[in-house]
Amino acid sequence: MRILILTLTIVALTLLAGCASMEEAYLLDREFGKAQMAAWEQQIAHPNNPYAVQAPEGIEGITAEEVMGVYNGTFAEKPEKSDVFELGISDNN
Repeated sequence: MRILILTLTIVALTLLAGCASMEEAYLLDREFGKAQMAAWEQQIAHPNNPYAVQAPEGIEGITAEEVMGVYNGTFAEKPEKSDVFELGISDNN
């Protein structure tokens, strides 16, 4: 009899604990993502800046010419051939 009462008590407490967490899960789902969105919005430096939407026009000619020269020069260099470590499983033996 004592084991039956103990078993029923454990089962009843388990069922009550399962039902009690339903309200908490609802509150967690309702507030899901709010902290992430707040952190995302805080990363904007000047959210009310009237020029934030406009793209910049460019830089002055002398500076832009040098920058573009370096940029275009990186495509002129041929990639160096490097030694490849092979494990002997290729068809070129």
